[in-house]
Amino acid sequence: MGKRRFNTERTQAGLQFVIPGTEKPAEMPKRKYARDGSQLVIPGAEQVNTRTLLDRIASKPLRSRAGQSGPAGTPLFRGVRSR
Repeated sequence: MGKRRFNTERTQAGLQFVIPGTEKPAEMPKRKYARDGSQLVIPGAEQVNTRTLLDRIASKPLRSRAGQSGPAGTPLFRGVRSR
């Protein structure tokens, strides 16, 4: 006996054949958005006060934005590639 080509599923109408790939997709979970007056706010896009923003910036590690170089264009630290 070979592989079954159809799955079966019991519904209110009785036993039904389900063709692979045509199953009913799972529903997306309902999202609750915050409100700002009469408008909904996208998560992560809400307005923050200045103090909270500065705290977020201060908590991030510092990174150099440009490679540092020593005298005559030599790298300041070993193992640093010039750009």
